Amino acid sequence: MLLSLSDRYFHNLPFLDDLQPTPVFESYWRFAVERHSIYVKRSKGESPPWTDDPILRQYKFTDVFRACDRVSQYLIKEVIYKPGLPTEPEEIVFRILLFKLFNTIAAWEVLTKTFGTPTWAEFNQNAYAKALGDAWNEGKGVSIWNPAYVQNQKYRTDLPTKHERYLALVKYMMDDQVADRLQRPRTYEQAFRLLQGYPLHGKSFLPMQHLTDINYSPVINFDEDDYIVPGPGCLRGIQKCVGRPVSVDQAQSVIYQMVDQQKLFFKKLGYEPVTLCGRRKLHAIDIQNLFCEIDKYARVAHPEYKVKEAERIKQTFTLTGPLPAPFFPPKWRITL
Repeated sequence: MLLSLSDRYFHNLPFLDDLQPTPVFESYWRFAVERHSIYVKRSKGESPPWTDDPILRQYKFTDVFRACDRVSQYLIKEVIYKPGLPTEPEEIVFRILLFKLFNTIAAWEVLTKTFGTPTWAEFNQNAYAKALGDAWNEGKGVSIWNPAYVQNQKYRTDLPTKHERYLALVKYMMDDQVADRLQRPRTYEQAFRLLQGYPLHGKSFLPMQHLTDINYSPVINFDEDDYIVPGPGCLRGIQKCVGRPVSVDQAQSVIYQMVDQQKLFFKKLGYEPVTLCGRRKLHAIDIQNLFCEIDKYARVAHPEYKVKEAERIKQTFTLTGPLPAPFFPPKWRITL
């Protein structure tokens, strides 16, 4: 049942069940505006500082639009749509899975430097494992894993290293014709359930993230608002925004409702809605990721709403130079 909020900003707006907003909920929308403003200013080549918010200046947060994130941008531009790459569905899905299981630009560049464009047609599991292992073991500062995703390392435990297990999983999924199978579901949820059935993807967070990446490509074309599964950081963020734990089903409902009501929430706080190039609203995956970021932001801004006993923001912001020109899936029809 939907009830009205009693909060001074959100009075008479629908919300879920008996959930009432905390001050963190207000910060959620302010964070969205300010963090995306930083991205826009950086994209235009403006000099720092890009914000007066001391937390945003000190710590690292991803942009409110998932596709604007540095790793997502690299995936879209260099892995999926780079001119000259094979365009067969199985080759596109192979490249996405290979990139996302490691989720680092460094690992991809080790492979491309050694083998040229990685292709399923010429995939050599042992050779790829040696190239990645050498890059890691030679102490050259090559990080071939991204700590952002906690991934199950128990697949193929007969293999001694994590990267060998990931490569074995890629081969298993491709041998199972995952690219062809992903084109059969009629709904986004059905495609999610398909990915969830693979060994690494048993939990909900990873298949949702990887499906989102595959959905950037021309292989599938689902509406991102058709289905969402909240990750653990999202659940913590929602808990801080409403003052109590929520179930996965409740979290899904909150996300869907915020997708639908985002213009009203922004308006109540006196902001223009956040959009991507004036054309793309926040979709369910963006709302989900924003809850992950507000979980981190609130550790400093609202420590009284902590969920875990010891909470801190692990990554500080380090300037890495100008942002590359943005590139988004052509099917989005975003004009830059």
